[in-house]
Amino acid sequence: MNKDRLYYLLEQYSEGKASGDEVEEMFSLLKSSEGEELFKDFIAVIERKKDNDISLHQQDWNRMWDVIQSTAAGSRASVFSLTRVKMAAAVLVFIIAGIVVFFIGKKNTAIANVSVSKNNHPYKDDITPGGNKATLTLSDGTTIVLDSMQNGSLTEQGNTKIVKLNTGQLAYNTDNKKPGEILYNTISTPKGGQYQVVLSDSTNVWLNAASSLHFPASFAGKERTVELTGEGYFEVAKNRSMPFHVKVNGMDVLVTGTHFNVMAYTNEENIKTTLLEGKVKVTPVNGTQQDLEPGRQAIMSNKSHDIKMTSADIDQVMAWKNGNFHFRETNIREVMRQAERWYNVDVEYRTNRSDQDYTGVIPRMQNASALLQTLELTGTVHFQIEGKKIIVLP
Repeated sequence: MNKDRLYYLLEQYSEGKASGDEVEEMFSLLKSSEGEELFKDFIAVIERKKDNDISLHQQDWNRMWDVIQSTAAGSRASVFSLTRVKMAAAVLVFIIAGIVVFFIGKKNTAIANVSVSKNNHPYKDDITPGGNKATLTLSDGTTIVLDSMQNGSLTEQGNTKIVKLNTGQLAYNTDNKKPGEILYNTISTPKGGQYQVVLSDSTNVWLNAASSLHFPASFAGKERTVELTGEGYFEVAKNRSMPFHVKVNGMDVLVTGTHFNVMAYTNEENIKTTLLEGKVKVTPVNGTQQDLEPGRQAIMSNKSHDIKMTSADIDQVMAWKNGNFHFRETNIREVMRQAERWYNVDVEYRTNRSDQDYTGVIPRMQNASALLQTLELTGTVHFQIEGKKIIVLP
């Protein structure tokens, strides 16, 4: 098969420029024995480009799915392979169209491609997204609601001035010439909140919703140690003579200077440490220290504290910091746990279905109705909004 020809036809089709003859040729090529693999390769190429240089018209993508499915059935292709093709194809729709969500279930498959208006939704109520909200608790127990404070100097802790910058983040500026008492602070984000703090060593920390960081106002001694609950992304200032430790439930993450994300919510099954740059060592309680390389993820069970290493989907891990929900074969309950934290809502389930897995990317700064409507367009789930409660229906 002519690979370049199929790629050309797929691009023409996605841009709405394919003639009738070209559409028929494209589907004919997809039916061939090589069609499935070449289609997946094409999706991978487009996904790597991520330059949004193709605009999608409302084409009948389901026809493509049907062709591949019938071909796969005829060639006894595996269900896993077929599912991945459908997932990859929907990734293409997202990349070239903007907003997309699609469903990959154990028995059914559906896809929705839509741009949802925040002013046009079927729900009785709606819920605004989270934002920069946090509370700072000082060493003496004094609390400062950061989102309500003016920019500028807030207070002092020992030899450290705490400043709210014009960018909205919190900064700790230490005068190293004036040794001071080690005083611990805690910054906490509520549900529906996120915040960035620059520690006294110039380490940057971004906190996701319902998270907290316990840290010294200024670092002293041979180590820098902080404690995290929830989720945080760290860009640690390099200092090989003073290693940086992140303590989470049952695990220690040790670095000297690197970029990594830790997801450690207590209502999630696992703690996930993902390395973007540098090198870290992860050590579970009563366990063996393991090295983590860039692009890899350490997954530790909250129950057993067993650790396994795996390749990381960096885009998915960093989506929250970049302002998105990013689902990849994500179960509906995990989807709703993310919604619960970001929109500060309670979730009630009136369905027992557990075979709903979703993949797609949706901006987090939209109202809850936009997320729910997009999920509903798959035809696999429905919702009601009642005040600050989201009800999940079959």
